[in-house]
Amino acid sequence: MKTAESTDRHKGALSASQPLLRQSPLQQPWAYIASISLAICLFIADTALPRGATAAIGYCLVSVVAAGTRQRGFLLGITIACTLLTWGGFFLEPPGSLPWMSGFDRAMVTGVLWLTFVLISRRAQAVKALAHQTRALEETKRELERSNAELDSFASVVAHDIRGPLNTIGLFTHLLGHHGSTKSDRQSAEHIASIQSEVNSLSSLVKSLLSYARIGGAEVHCIACDCETALESVRQKLKSELERDRAEITNDPLPTVPADRTLIEQLFQNLIENSMKYRSEESPRVHVSASQTSAGWEFFVRDNGIGIKPEDVERVFLPFQQLDPHKSQRSAGGGVGLGLATCKRIVERHGGRIEVMPTRGQGATLMFAIPVSPPHVVGQTRNAH
Repeated sequence: MKTAESTDRHKGALSASQPLLRQSPLQQPWAYIASISLAICLFIADTALPRGATAAIGYCLVSVVAAGTRQRGFLLGITIACTLLTWGGFFLEPPGSLPWMSGFDRAMVTGVLWLTFVLISRRAQAVKALAHQTRALEETKRELERSNAELDSFASVVAHDIRGPLNTIGLFTHLLGHHGSTKSDRQSAEHIASIQSEVNSLSSLVKSLLSYARIGGAEVHCIACDCETALESVRQKLKSELERDRAEITNDPLPTVPADRTLIEQLFQNLIENSMKYRSEESPRVHVSASQTSAGWEFFVRDNGIGIKPEDVERVFLPFQQLDPHKSQRSAGGGVGLGLATCKRIVERHGGRIEVMPTRGQGATLMFAIPVSPPHVVGQTRNAH
């Protein structure tokens, strides 16, 4: 998530300022002692040296040391004290160069002292504000993680509670459909077939919704993923559908990329099923290829289906968007409009991008890019990740 990446940057900034923010109680007294001792030593040196050798310039270091106490009141007090000591030395130092020269030097020291006080005070305020923002971001992150966990739990419970009754309804309609007296009633048989069709559609919707939701919050295990092996696994899963539709899935040599093997298989499966769903009059043919770029690998999935209009290239990746649904029924099973939306979410979880190249009437080509170094995501682990 973006939130996690922003939190990491703020944590990095906070760690650089931790010496001021998180000093232990044992370290703070030394800042008091060191700043007071340094001021006394500089005053002694200032009054011992003849006019013209102004040791008062060292008082600027006293303010810096005093900043370690993290107490604005003490810093203000030590700045006032150093100012008084600076001008006290003007009257107590032994004769030397002209008095106006010493006065000019001490005026410059006074100006630097108070400029240092202002800068340190502003820096302390900025560090305090940064610490507050970081705590707020961490709190927001924890709240998001809690919310995501609740949503995932909610989705699982809802899916279980809905699919249970659906399976029961489907079972009884199946039994009714095979009952002798019902089979002789044509109208009843049609009603039962409609019920079974609706049950199957709703079950598919619940399954797609659950899959889409889980991809958004699940861990992404980026390891060395052999894409050619992943594609072959998808071929085996879709073997019966491919034989039924006389579909042909071919590919060029595919690379090994840092990616989640399970999600890459789901990505290939969704893209292939989408090509079979929006098929033309010909038997479906899908070809997968890849080319290397400076950032990673680009994959191309080309089909000979009905194609996509130029004005629809953005809309196809939105949830519940089905283009030309009547033509999509050429492939059994229909759909709920979450296939390409799920593909987009998978690719984005890997830090890549996906787009479609419109070729109306000449099939469609979908391109997705997987970077060589996927960005850090919440819950992501790496093995190589």
